[in-house]
Amino acid sequence: MKKTVVLLLLASVVCHAETIFLDNHPRVINGLTTYDPETRTYSKGKYRVFTELDQAAQALSEADMLYVRAGTYSRSSVGKYITVHGNKVNYWTGVLAINASGKPQKRKLVSAYNGELVIIQARPGVSNYNPDPADESFKNSSHYYPNAAISIGGAYVDVVGFKTYGQVVISGHDVMVEGCDLGGGGPHMNQGQVVVINSNSPGGVYNVVIRNNMIHHSCWGESGQNGAALMGYNFSTVIENNEFYDNYGADIRLKDCGDQRGRSTIVRYNFFRPTLLRPYGNHGVEGIGQDGQIDRILIYNNIFYRKTIGIQWDGPALKGTVAYNNTFVDCKTDISQWFKNARVELSNNLYYHTEPGATFYKLVQHDEPQLHNLFTNHNLFFSKTVDTAWYNVWRKRASKLSEWQSYSGKDRNSAMKDPQIVNPAGNRPEDFKRKGSTEKIKDVVGSKYGQVCGAYVTGKETIGTK
Repeated sequence: MKKTVVLLLLASVVCHAETIFLDNHPRVINGLTTYDPETRTYSKGKYRVFTELDQAAQALSEADMLYVRAGTYSRSSVGKYITVHGNKVNYWTGVLAINASGKPQKRKLVSAYNGELVIIQARPGVSNYNPDPADESFKNSSHYYPNAAISIGGAYVDVVGFKTYGQVVISGHDVMVEGCDLGGGGPHMNQGQVVVINSNSPGGVYNVVIRNNMIHHSCWGESGQNGAALMGYNFSTVIENNEFYDNYGADIRLKDCGDQRGRSTIVRYNFFRPTLLRPYGNHGVEGIGQDGQIDRILIYNNIFYRKTIGIQWDGPALKGTVAYNNTFVDCKTDISQWFKNARVELSNNLYYHTEPGATFYKLVQHDEPQLHNLFTNHNLFFSKTVDTAWYNVWRKRASKLSEWQSYSGKDRNSAMKDPQIVNPAGNRPEDFKRKGSTEKIKDVVGSKYGQVCGAYVTGKETIGTK
């Protein structure tokens, strides 16, 4: 009997340690162990509760799950500041700083409770996004946030369901960020990212999953060519089912893939919407594998809608850089390749244009017309205008598929025909499905990616946020 009581007491302690809460409601008392999540009181509950971000984050080292209740959370000072453009900023430490690590078989969970609206403010009292992403004065720019909103330095951690005003910084490995509304660029390296993945540790950052998030309102970077909403250094990741919009610079810039041999970066099932802020040349995916120290880069089943450039290549991956089964709708340029040594494979993509002056490919391949490093075939091209063209070395090379095939020797098994999009005037992913069953859509033959071109291969794919 005595042994049973001891076991029950131990079980109770373990239960308390497994789940903790953060709740800044006025009636909650910090540190109590009788918190009741149903009533947000502390009379009959069994959980430990904190009202301060720091204490809850520190307690996570002993717990498995931290649930955050509805409310707005920020704090006035974080870590060590440096001065950038006359303002004190902290590049690395978020107001919610998650440094605890789980294990492969028992990950840490930090989540908004039960779908409640939890706002993390990088700058106290500021819940608005940057009205002018090119503002370099810092007075209105999101760069004026003194630090990141959330930082994740631990490993085997899942972060779910937050709304942020300020940057998310990931420096740990085996991290997942899911179901969040992420907005407002941060000060890190002055490049305006909403999400930055970066670590100076050996091996970099790896096994990171960015899934089912809204990622928007990045701001001024070092230049229009360098800013991005999601940027990484020394990393590999899976970026899937996100929606990008109203960003300055690129939506995704995979800037540096150093220390990532044996790993892959995957970008799939995302919806890339245009920026409505100002025409800053907003691109979809750019700067792929800058130093090429990653095995594979795969980009597939994405929709690029009204981007200035859909995909712009940089350096190649070691064992393959491939974009397949993507849909490009009214992008000014669908594919741009600026480095002549970039080895790229394009297959089963759908390029759709209704506006004049657009470009399918804008390439810089100096070994014309052989284009040795470009492998493109089994694609579907369509334009309602007569001037959509293929470019190479800054010159228009073709306005018809047959001309492009003759000039380049590429796209031998590609087609030029109307893909019969459901709603070409729409602006949601489902508008860009194709009429009829996929069994009846036979665009190409001989491709290892099947016979259907475009993001919707079966017609049942979920693209954008779920």
